[in-house]
Amino acid sequence: MKIKYIVLTLLLICLTAFISAENWSFHSDASLSLAQSAYSDNWSGTELSSITWFGNSNTFAEKQLNRKMHNKTSLKLAFGQTHTQKTNDEGEKFWTKPDKSTDKIDLESLLRFTLDAFVDPYVSARMESQFLDLSQEDLDNTRFINPILFSEGAGVAKTLIKRENENLNTRFGAAFRQKLDRHSFVTVDEFEDITTNDGGLEWVTDYDKAFKPTNVIYTSRLQVFQALFNSRSDELNEDWKSPDISWENSISTKLFSFITAYLFFQLKYEKEEVAELQFKETLGLGVSWQLF
Repeated sequence: MKIKYIVLTLLLICLTAFISAENWSFHSDASLSLAQSAYSDNWSGTELSSITWFGNSNTFAEKQLNRKMHNKTSLKLAFGQTHTQKTNDEGEKFWTKPDKSTDKIDLESLLRFTLDAFVDPYVSARMESQFLDLSQEDLDNTRFINPILFSEGAGVAKTLIKRENENLNTRFGAAFRQKLDRHSFVTVDEFEDITTNDGGLEWVTDYDKAFKPTNVIYTSRLQVFQALFNSRSDELNEDWKSPDISWENSISTKLFSFITAYLFFQLKYEKEEVAELQFKETLGLGVSWQLF
């Protein structure tokens, strides 16, 4: 692994954490949703049993480090699987290997220089990955925490709305990314680490609003990245020049003390992956905890 990428990405996070370790504003919650269906062996229909579970966690740490520096660090984790029953040629039911339904690791730290100006300069660092990489499962080469996308950004930020239950922040600047695909398949007997570097312009807008007294919380993030160069441009087609767009939205509400309903939906466009608009939706009802 290219250890220097990890050092560059986490340096900002470590630095701001050591500046002052006291009086941080922390928030962390976790939830677990489960859906299950079962049928007897003599059930007349063709339905089969299934189990789907989904775990989600959001952690935020925020502090005004001094009069001119403010840091916000967030960690978002999610993982889920679907277990499905099948029928073999003899009509016997069996459980297949679970399919992954959700998988996300997202760590980001944003340092803003609060200069009481129209806009605030910022620097940011981010790491995105997944717990389990099954893209080469058929080759018995399952990898953990792979691939990893490191991002470093700098530019200007503006708070458009800041109220007790509502916030809207936007930022625009330059960004550099390093994508590390460890032990990637090259030929039948050959694997290697593949690193792709690119850079360009990014625009990120975050919005959150708590609707009281209904306990409904809505959060949204729109992120646009326009690459201006790519280290593997000679090997790739022109798709890397298209903008990468991701719009994530989540709505959660507490129905009772520990019972939570959760809806997540995302629109995504990355022409290098799929030359069409992609859509993801997760709906769950389960238990939740506020850790601190």
